[in-house]
Formats: sequence, structure tokens, C-alpha cells
Amino acid sequence: MRRKKRPVRRLKSSAGLRNNAEKRLERYRLGLSKGYEQGLKAGLDNYEAYFEGTSIIIPSDNEVESVKACIEGIMDHTDLAYEIIVIDNSSTDGIEHYLNQLDGQVRYRILPESIGFTGAANIGFMMAKGTSILLLNNRIQPTENWLENLLLCLNSDDSIGLVGPVSNGLSGKQRMEIHFDDLEDKHEYARVNNKSDSSKWHQTDRLSGCCLLFRRELLERVGYLDEGCQETPYYADDYGLRVKLQGSSLVYARDALVYFAEQAEERVERQMSQAGHPDSSLYFSNKWRGIDSVIFDMEASAYGRDEWFKGMSAESGAKLGESAFYPQHLAVKGLGETIYWIEDCVRRPINGQWGESVICLSQLDLWRWAMGEPVPAEALTAFKGFLGEDEALRDGMLCEDSNGSSYYLENGRKRAIISRLAAECWGLDAHRQMKLTDEELSVIPDGLPIIAPVKLLQAL
Repeated sequence: MRRKKRPVRRLKSSAGLRNNAEKRLERYRLGLSKGYEQGLKAGLDNYEAYFEGTSIIIPSDNEVESVKACIEGIMDHTDLAYEIIVIDNSSTDGIEHYLNQLDGQVRYRILPESIGFTGAANIGFMMAKGTSILLLNNRIQPTENWLENLLLCLNSDDSIGLVGPVSNGLSGKQRMEIHFDDLEDKHEYARVNNKSDSSKWHQTDRLSGCCLLFRRELLERVGYLDEGCQETPYYADDYGLRVKLQGSSLVYARDALVYFAEQAEERVERQMSQAGHPDSSLYFSNKWRGIDSVIFDMEASAYGRDEWFKGMSAESGAKLGESAFYPQHLAVKGLGETIYWIEDCVRRPINGQWGESVICLSQLDLWRWAMGEPVPAEALTAFKGFLGEDEALRDGMLCEDSNGSSYYLENGRKRAIISRLAAECWGLDAHRQMKLTDEELSVIPDGLPIIAPVKLLQAL
């Protein structure tokens, strides 16, 4: 029986091969596009979805061994829900290879260039997905119950803003003298010390920036670290002042002992504050030069919280957060191109050409003001011009007392300008200024003081 001949498969022409390749490439592009769209949608849908746990932010700068020890300590001594986020300042010590080997256990970002400790911390804050956030120096070595006790302290009272531990490497009230050479002995000592005890929680005027725990709500109210303060202790002192300005307290927990990996018994506070970093000191001094300690005595001073927020609903004041200490009747913008006019605690998009000054703020600062109706640029230009022609006291004018202190008039109140830096940052030094007697000023009710916005060296 003769078999049928199989049909001969002819080789396709080069044109046909090219056509098939183009079809495969097109299907690949289509699949890639669909996958990107689905991933983008999933990311946007979950952008504000936070988990009940703590985001631990660890900045680094050529400190891979310290980062390793810190991460291992967290994993060994933390049973609560957490995520670790490492932000590295363009290190060349192989940290990216190390972090990549952790198979997704740690979220990280390697920056193309160094932006300093506070800049890296701010990126970590932006990436954080936890309902609480902890800024951690990579030379801190966690111990048993460290995070549990810090969280217990933080959540014990809504008025607590920041919580810190005690350690051998810190200064002031947070320093605990420990004289063990063996790490196991140290951990045994910490295990005994770190039994939860609310009697060991104490208020303080300042906290170290090496380990700071706070709620997400505080970040939304107070905002990012000031990148004008790059060194210890200035960035932590600045943040502490801003937290206290809103009536929240700073607390250290002596039942949360952690260790600081010291070299030759150098304290971190002393080591990082040596000469050679004068800019942070000068910037901090210029920013807070006019602050008075009486401001923080909320019950006894004329700047009491109730008096400050009079005329503003409690809900509005809480939502505004630090933006309540920013002036109004000026133009601001965030990351986008839209310019907003701030008035009556809302931001109004400016329609038309705006040729006046614009203050750039972070998105956190901008979002606190509710969105209002658009306003024509022509109307605002007329308002700005009005200030220079009329001798009457009007919103947006500056007044000066006999001591040279300046006040900003806004909604029938005088707002003390904390420092010259605050006036310069908001462009208030260019406003029309009137000299008033102390008697004339005394009849104008006090409003919230005006502080300088945080300096950001990056877009956030």
C-alpha cells in the first residue's frame, strides 16, 4: 500500500517572517500596556490604604554594616506588624546588593545623589504605609519589647505627639548608663528593663532624633522634617517645637531601652553636632529666634490654644494643622502648575496670568487647605495694589510695635511673626508696614503666630 506523500512545508518568505515578528511585538506591547494600566489602577486605588502597623524609616549613607545589624535586630525583637523602609544616600558600599538579597522583606530606594539625613527621612515618610511611623538611626540596635512599649506609650494619650526610647548613646534625660561589653548581657538587661511600666513614661522638652515614633495623623498635621536642619539635634528640635506648637507633648519611655552601636564611646549627639555643620545651627536659630517659651504654656499664656483658634471651628483647626500657622492672602503652589490664592482657610485656583510672587510648599501643606472656587487674577492684583494706596489697616498689612516686633493683619487679628526668616520666606517683608503704638496694637485681638514653612531641597 502506497503511503500518501506529506505536504512539503515551504519556508516562509522573509517578508512573512517580518510580519509575524511585528504581530508578536504588537501583542507584547498591547499586553505591557494593559498590565501597566491595571497596575497603575491598583496602585491608585490603594494609594491611601494603610495597614495597622508601623513603618520603620532607616536613612543610610555608606553604613551597610550598621544597616544590616539594625534590620536583623528589628526582625529578631519585633513581633508586631511593621514594614522596613531604607532610604540610601547614593552609597558605594554595596548596600543595594544586600537589600536586594532580602527578597522583598525590606522596601528600599537608592537615591542617585545624597540629599542628607532629613531629605532621605522625608522620602521614607512619603513611602510609608503604616498607621504609625518610626524614624530610626541605623546604629540603633532594637531589643525585646522595644516597639511594643513605645506604641503603648504613644497610644496611651491622644495628646502625646512624639515618643522616644532611652539608650546608652543618647544625651539628656534619654541617656541610660550601661556598662556591659557582652551583647547577650546587654539584651538580658534590656529584657528585664523593658517590662511595660507606665510609671516610666515622662514628658520632656526635647527628644533625640535617633528614634522617634508618631502617628500618621501627626505627619499629616505637622508635615515633613525641615531640610534646612540636616544635623542632630536641630532637625529633631525643630520638629519637636512644631509638634508642641500644636499642643501635643513629647514623651520618653524608660521601659523602652535600645542600644546605640558606639565607637570609642562617642555619643551620637556629640558626634553629629561637631563643628563643620554650622549651617543647621544658624538656620535653626534664625527660624525660631522670636519664639517664647511661654507660647508652650498653653493654659497660662495669652497664646492659649483656645484663644489661638477662636473664630475657627475645632474641626477646621485640627485639619489645618501646621498650615494654621501660615499666613493667608498670598499665592502658593505645590508640585503642579496651578497657583492658589489662600483666603478664609481655603485655596482658590487663580484664573489668568499671575505676575506676583508665589510660595512653593509641599503637597502635605497644600492639601490641608480645602479647595475653594476659582478667583480671577485681576481681582487679586487689585487687592494687592489696594494695600499700598489706603492708609487704613487692612488684611495683608504689617504693623510694628515700639520694640520692633512685627505683626501681620489678617481677618481682624494681629499675628506675631516669629522671626525675620518667617517674614522673608512668606514674602511679608515686601508688604506695606505701618508703625502703631502699643496701645493701638493692644486693641487688636491676637491671632495665631506665623512661623516659617519647612525648607525642602526636593519636590515632595
